Amino acid sequence: MQDDRPGPNRSTRLGLPLLAALALAPLGCKGGGAPALAKGEPTEEPPPEVPSPPADGPKLIVLQSGTVVYDRPSTKGRPLGELRAGAAIARSSEAFTRRECPGGWYVVRPRGFVCAGEAATTDPSLAAALPSGPDLSRPLPYRYGRARTEGVPLYTRLPMPAEQSTEEPDLKRYLTKRGSLDAEVLGAAANDVPIDPRGVPAGPPVLMPGVDGADAVGKRTVGSFFAFPAPAVAPLAPLASRVADLKGGVLRKGSGVALAGSFVASVAPNPGEGRRFGVTPSGQVVPIDRLKPALGTTWHGLDVEKVGLPVAFVHKGGVTAWNLKKGEAEPNEDEELERRTAVPLSGKFRTVNGMRFEQSREGYWLRAQDLVVIVRRTKFPDFAKGDQKWLDVSLANQTLTAYEGQKPVYATLISSGRDVLKEAAESASTARGTFRIRKKLVTAPLDSREVHGDFDVADAPWVMEFEPGYALTGTYWGDGLGEAQTFHAVALSPVDARRLFHWAGPELPEGWHGVTDAMGEGTMVVVRP
Repeated sequence: MQDDRPGPNRSTRLGLPLLAALALAPLGCKGGGAPALAKGEPTEEPPPEVPSPPADGPKLIVLQSGTVVYDRPSTKGRPLGELRAGAAIARSSEAFTRRECPGGWYVVRPRGFVCAGEAATTDPSLAAALPSGPDLSRPLPYRYGRARTEGVPLYTRLPMPAEQSTEEPDLKRYLTKRGSLDAEVLGAAANDVPIDPRGVPAGPPVLMPGVDGADAVGKRTVGSFFAFPAPAVAPLAPLASRVADLKGGVLRKGSGVALAGSFVASVAPNPGEGRRFGVTPSGQVVPIDRLKPALGTTWHGLDVEKVGLPVAFVHKGGVTAWNLKKGEAEPNEDEELERRTAVPLSGKFRTVNGMRFEQSREGYWLRAQDLVVIVRRTKFPDFAKGDQKWLDVSLANQTLTAYEGQKPVYATLISSGRDVLKEAAESASTARGTFRIRKKLVTAPLDSREVHGDFDVADAPWVMEFEPGYALTGTYWGDGLGEAQTFHAVALSPVDARRLFHWAGPELPEGWHGVTDAMGEGTMVVVRP
């Protein structure tokens, strides 16, 4: 999803774990840096046919997030995907060519070419100084934090005490006022939801020891959430003149950021005290005491592969089951359903005193006015044949159903553009029509208009773009599912977003951070009223 705003998630300054690498690496492709993942210029010649490097071969170490993999050894080639800082990708033992790339174009696994230089290196010794990668097995691939105050600094290196006092004039007062927030006990997080090998939720959230800071008895606090099993490598003094500024950006209050790790440094303003800093996926450094945990909602949709449709979601609180007897309806006050409870339906309904009731598979009745119902389809798109995967998004109902051919496999609630059915190009609405997923990114920044411009969103998880400026995305910053609240995006819970990301095409190659439809056909997305 395109984001051309200035700010921390678009900063061109590099994090300190990268500095040593950039000082030692040879210059790369002409123009330098890591270009954005976009369509390459057309070329008449087909890409060269080369064998895929073996998985146990030498590695290319990625220095800059957003490093593009091309279908040929040229920046004019078609982008196949992108790599994150810290990735180690199997490569060819020798450069394929050094044309327009003094460091050499290397073939990477499973396909494509990357230019070694500013964005990547063949020196494996630099890997230890780079941020850790995402955990693709969890609903949220990173731990996330949101800025507690306005103007939280994103440092390009570890700041000294005097520098912290300069950049954070309120620091001593803030730390005194902040008190013992580290001891605040936290509840369940998205990553506490167990998921099966298909990515389908397998039960209620459980705080397991060692998961996102939970201790031996499953207790998680603010302080433990931001502490990692192994400390990140503390940034070194800058070795590259191009990184001249101490501060690479700031976070507005409420803005979110992913953390690849953290460390404690004895550079606190008060002598003898340590201060914990987080390391972002791009290598920037943020003071942890300025962040509050972003746990992500534990809510998720329903696996309907076996139960089928129709299914319903309770769309408000205070809803009870009903007993229907002899033409009368009586509420069962002992059976209250929480908002967004998923209810498989039998398909039977009754009308009592002008009010429609839907029957659940378990036999109890619910008022239709309390439900959002995903009905069983009688008509399908022409392409819905065999095991063809496709996504059916209803803007009016704020629902999404994943199909394989004509078989529904997953159903959930979404949050789409808040103007719902207005013209998308002129309003905060999601584009309607039939699309294919064009590219998938494990994380990506979002346009702040997706959250009313109230804060910035870095590292949104499981982003799948189906039209320029329009994407399905996971969330870590809020929980408005079932209500139209975004700008153009189709927002999903972390559990649902991960489930669909790994299910939908094109498939993400191992070790890559993003993939385009040049690597395989994208899954169809139908967005309708």
